[in-house]
Amino acid sequence: MFNIVTWNINGIRSSQQNLKDLFDSLGADIICLQETKITRDMLDETTALVDGYSSFYSFSRKRSGYSGVATYCKNSCYPFQAEEGLAGTFNAHDDKIDFYDNVHSSFTDEGLRALDAEGRCVITLHKFKEEETLLSLVVVNVYCPNAGENDERLPYKLEFYRALNLRCNDLLSQGYSVIVLGDMNVSHRLIDHCEPEDVTNFSKSPSRVWLDGFLYEGGGKFVDSFRYLYPTKEKAFTCWNTKLNARVNNYGTRIDYIIISNELTHALQDCIIMSDVHGSDHCPVKSSIALELIPSTKLPALCTKYFKEFSGKQLKMSTFVCKRTLTSVEQSNEIEKESEGSEPKKMRLSMKTTKQQQSSLLNYFSMGTTNSVKESVSNSNLSCDTSKLKESSKNSENSKSVLGTTNSFSSASAVWKSVFKGPPPPPLCNGHQEVCVLRTVKKKGPNMNRQFWACSRATGHSSDANAQCNFFVWASAKR
Repeated sequence: MFNIVTWNINGIRSSQQNLKDLFDSLGADIICLQETKITRDMLDETTALVDGYSSFYSFSRKRSGYSGVATYCKNSCYPFQAEEGLAGTFNAHDDKIDFYDNVHSSFTDEGLRALDAEGRCVITLHKFKEEETLLSLVVVNVYCPNAGENDERLPYKLEFYRALNLRCNDLLSQGYSVIVLGDMNVSHRLIDHCEPEDVTNFSKSPSRVWLDGFLYEGGGKFVDSFRYLYPTKEKAFTCWNTKLNARVNNYGTRIDYIIISNELTHALQDCIIMSDVHGSDHCPVKSSIALELIPSTKLPALCTKYFKEFSGKQLKMSTFVCKRTLTSVEQSNEIEKESEGSEPKKMRLSMKTTKQQQSSLLNYFSMGTTNSVKESVSNSNLSCDTSKLKESSKNSENSKSVLGTTNSFSSASAVWKSVFKGPPPPPLCNGHQEVCVLRTVKKKGPNMNRQFWACSRATGHSSDANAQCNFFVWASAKR
């Protein structure tokens, strides 16, 4: 038995928990993460080298802090081979799985590079025993592109799906068992969505049509492990809109999958959605599979353990700026230089003495302040008697001037308050008569970055009276 987990972590550096403790709490032998949001220069040692695990990364080569996937394997599940990308475009080493015939023949070189350039796939090859026969298992960790039905990224998303299908078929043709898991960015059936807008055309979207054809029920060679075990389970969601606090009412979608090739269904024991695990807008999904994995005796070249910056082969910037202790040879050289002539030493001593004797600018000001204080004290003693005579005559005049000044300030303040009334108070929503919250439109279009008022409650199903009501008003509208 081994456990495998997929989790869109939404930024691996945003995790507040120690990675080893986090991984151990998941109870998995292989952990596949998506949306790590780091490039290689951002990867630090504590993230790359987690005690008890080996890690394999694919980074985005187009944007920093974007996309990215990583596969962590326990030491008991060392893979035999590993590579990044669906097409192997950036695999410089020879230790790769290979078999890209259909993929390479179906795309141009430019198209292949575009598929792999966003860091959306890591593939690892493992071995398992079945009736004393050693067989191969390939784990394909993917973060599929996100795109709406009319989005300009939709063609790229569909090309990625097509390449994924071709590569998996190439691997199956070699006799390998295959597990495809990750954020597929598509909810398959109506049961996998909290409340779709267009129910009539839901199944006709290009992404769902592709997933239908990829799965066994639509003529493909793979099985959705969760729906295979729980075909009618409702509200089994893996992703929620955290900005709308949608997780409170479980108002989400199921877009994270563990999909296995058909011949592995006999070994599938369970598949659970770990909705109690927080830290991202997604939750982990874990499958238990009755296979005995055999660890490799040597890690593949893609492993972060072999990165120059973590293997001691590449000097870090800290080695150039840290304090260094002189060796005995260097110390003797310094002594010889001193003994060659006494003049430089004398000059240094005289300079040091001069430096000590010279007053700082701060001392100059402090001395000046002290002298001025002394002067003012002596002058005040001389004029003390005359000031007392004048004091009583000025008291009445001062009180009048202060009173006049106060009145002028109060009248000016009233004028300014009449001009600047400040922002109006937030409106109350119609459904609950509660104070609304201010939100900003993020979707591209004529209203992008425009602000509006909405109900402050967590979003939920339209039939849920305790969920957010449909109150909406533009912040710029007069009230």
